[in-house]
Amino acid sequence: MRVELCLPLALLFLTNGLPSNAQKSPTERSVVVEAGAPLVVECELRVEQLAEWRLEGRVPPADLRPAAESAPADGWLTARLRAPAARPAHAGVYTCAPPDAPLRHRVRVQLRPLAAPAAPAADTEASAAASEHAAELGEPDLYFERSFDLNCTNPSLPKDTYVWSKNKTEVSKLKELGELRFELLEDGAILRVKPALENDFGDYTCATGAGYQRSWRVWARPRAKLVANTNVVEGQKLKLTCKVLGKPTAGAVTWKYNATAQGPELTLASGARDGRVTLAAADNVTDSVLVLADAARADAGLYSCVPGVAGERATTTLRVKDMYAALWPFLGICAEVFVLCAIILVYEKRRTKPELDDSDTDNHDQ
Repeated sequence: MRVELCLPLALLFLTNGLPSNAQKSPTERSVVVEAGAPLVVECELRVEQLAEWRLEGRVPPADLRPAAESAPADGWLTARLRAPAARPAHAGVYTCAPPDAPLRHRVRVQLRPLAAPAAPAADTEASAAASEHAAELGEPDLYFERSFDLNCTNPSLPKDTYVWSKNKTEVSKLKELGELRFELLEDGAILRVKPALENDFGDYTCATGAGYQRSWRVWARPRAKLVANTNVVEGQKLKLTCKVLGKPTAGAVTWKYNATAQGPELTLASGARDGRVTLAAADNVTDSVLVLADAARADAGLYSCVPGVAGERATTTLRVKDMYAALWPFLGICAEVFVLCAIILVYEKRRTKPELDDSDTDNHDQ
């Protein structure tokens, strides 16, 4: 009898005790877009989270750039990715948060081919050039910082012979790599470059004697640089320049703002803050300069710039000073001088009065 009563209670406890994230798996939302049409991917995440976009578990292509985020509602923030023209590399399942973070839904993008009439030869060449350019916009297979390893082990013939090339030139013939910075491991199946320099970016290929081939597009991870602290007087214009390092240079920069270190992060675009924010290009990097007109006290906070999609961000702390901040010390000094003069005058008056009384007494005695 006790077992019959305890079993339903135990099942009820287990059902109610499961966390909400375990009970609710993210749903999948489908987006169908024609090839060449503008693409917008929207995903909802918690306000306190940072958007970490992934396409089939990898970094999305570089031409997919973060767009303005929607104001939070019910504790959820809508993050967006935008591309001017959809292409096959954009198809797949998108997520905007780490696997262990709460997520409302995934987004599956499907590409619908656009029917078009046959084009003349000149148009065909132009479209081929555009396709090559679009391919160049894709994200690399590997970002490196200090070193990188490329594994070309042939699964069907591990003891194969390997020939490594960079940009169609054998690695052993490249002077910039030299003999001290690259090493072949596992009988040539693994290429290690250490230390890796910015100029080591490029297309690496591996060919084996048995006909097995692999290729990698390797880039130096872009890094941003900003001054650690920035000060501006209220009402003046602020200019922040994000210096981007790494090769090839990131094509664009995304600006982020946090009022506090624990506050929600917002994306800044041209026209934000009632039209006071303007983004401009510098050193062939789009939106690398942020200009804020008529700085206000509410503009203080943390400003970050992120190069590309997976670049290393830089953050500066902005402090907005009161326009009368320099006046208050001067007024304080004037007040101190005034008080000091008043004390001296009062003291002199009290000191001279007894002297006059003494002189009058002496005259009467005579």
